[in-house]
Amino acid sequence: MTPLPKDILFDFFDGKATPLQRKLIEDWLLIPANEELYYQYLDEWETRHMQFFPSVDEALTQYKQEMAGERPRRIRALYDPPESPFRFQRWFWWSIAASIILLVTAGGVFFQDQWRYITYQTGFSETATHRLPDGSAVTLNANSSLRVPRFGFGQHGRQVCLTGEAVFKVAHLPNHQRFVVDMGRGIQIEVLGTEFVAYARNRGQHVFLHKGSIKLDLPQGKQLYMKPGNLFTVDARGHGQLTETAPAQSYLAWQHHWFHFDNTSLSEVAQQIDEVFGVQVVIPDSGLARRRIAGNFKATKADQLLRSLSELLNVKITRTNDHIELRTLTL
Repeated sequence: MTPLPKDILFDFFDGKATPLQRKLIEDWLLIPANEELYYQYLDEWETRHMQFFPSVDEALTQYKQEMAGERPRRIRALYDPPESPFRFQRWFWWSIAASIILLVTAGGVFFQDQWRYITYQTGFSETATHRLPDGSAVTLNANSSLRVPRFGFGQHGRQVCLTGEAVFKVAHLPNHQRFVVDMGRGIQIEVLGTEFVAYARNRGQHVFLHKGSIKLDLPQGKQLYMKPGNLFTVDARGHGQLTETAPAQSYLAWQHHWFHFDNTSLSEVAQQIDEVFGVQVVIPDSGLARRRIAGNFKATKADQLLRSLSELLNVKITRTNDHIELRTLTL
């Protein structure tokens, strides 16, 4: 497609684009490679133009003057509807003012985040590998997301935000710039160049270091340095624990759709199925929920893993509209 002149986009940002130009821009943005250029032009346009910020205080002052009769009234045209009672006018204007404030605030935050960050995301049962601008590679596990700054990554800093699970292979830059992963709950991973697994979900967090070295910034100003093979875990209540040597397979196998269980309770297996496949598994029998299993199971769908568990543990699978139940088979 012919490159789009910058002037056309600037006219669009100014609100001066013709219908034909808007259609041209719409077709141009259908090409994914043009999206980055669009935001670069938008950034350039923003620096050249002062933005309008509505004065809520001034609007409220004018409203009070209008209600007190201190401002001249507008001459109403013959076809205007009759004036409403004072109480209706008051709530009408208050609702309009509140709506404008809400839209400006919410819309501004949403579009600011869309403009400043790129978000890589995977659905249930899906994994994906992304190459970042600094040369680092990130493989996202299912039901995960990574937020990356859209501009200046690798030049003005390297900080990303993770929700879910990912394997990071961080490139070492000539300027020795650190790579930081924000996992939430006051935990950050800080590295120069290494390979590690980061997990951040509702039921806890963990970091497994495969190669290189890591510094963890923890709540209350604490720090922890990790060596290859180290595993740091944090449970849902915020309790942390460092394991000196952990099997790498347990934390890397998911990249190839393998589930590695090592004395893992069935209740924890059910949580993993929910996280990876989006399928809720209910185990009414507490004794069955505590049963532990070990082994490697390859599965790209929840049914495949559940079938293996059914044969291994001699359990019955019952499906309902919104979940799956596991029960012990009775003879």
